[in-house]
Amino acid sequence: MAKQPKVVAIGEAGLDFYRDRSPRDVQAEAFRCQIRLARELDVPLIVHDRDAHRETMQLLETEGAERVVLHCFSGDLAMAEEAWRRGYYVSIAGPVTYPKNEALREVVRKAKTDRLLLETDCPYLPPQTFRGQRNEPAHLLHTAQEVARLLNMPLTELGHLTTENASRLFRLPPLE
Repeated sequence: MAKQPKVVAIGEAGLDFYRDRSPRDVQAEAFRCQIRLARELDVPLIVHDRDAHRETMQLLETEGAERVVLHCFSGDLAMAEEAWRRGYYVSIAGPVTYPKNEALREVVRKAKTDRLLLETDCPYLPPQTFRGQRNEPAHLLHTAQEVARLLNMPLTELGHLTTENASRLFRLPPLE
């Protein structure tokens, strides 16, 4: 199925040590296989990382992952900087709007903007305005507004920038 022309990435793949619903060694082996599949098919790998930052980055490096999106980024600035050094993309979701999430706002302020993406993580993690509700794609506007504010950038410029980043990463045809 992954060889179908409309498939542009492998994911969501990774490690979840928060829920721990399967043994960590089993998660790691599945993640290795998914990294290898993405490399073999030359498509990006969309990475889920929950409470497993060090282990995730280590496996990505060990397996030689190249085209990577750290989905719904929840790491710190040091992790983001390491990701950018490796050429990975960092994707920002609703938690950037949460009052107590200054660490994520600091990541955005220091972002390597050619490696920045936005996402909803629908149905989870809505922006602060919608906390406690199901997240929806329409709520991305609130996340984008916060990211644009943090980057001191017009919202339209952020939209063009992140669209170009996604188009380049996923090798999508240009928008008309």
